[in-house]
Amino acid sequence: MTDFRPGRPLPTTDSETQERQLYHTQRASGAWATMIRDESGWQWRLLRGEEPDGYGRGGWRQLQTWLAK
Repeated sequence: MTDFRPGRPLPTTDSETQERQLYHTQRASGAWATMIRDESGWQWRLLRGEEPDGYGRGGWRQLQTWLAK
């Protein structure tokens, strides 16, 4: 069975991203997550599981902090 990873891999810098493009990457914990950038910032969520911080919204720094968990 193949892992489902929607969107493109998340680039390493915010300037390499496109608005309204879906991205995916792994958190430091190993959980897969998706994220999208719109005119007001980033939105992100885990692909699976119920965690208190399983989703969020903010800027690039907040996204990177969330991914480091």
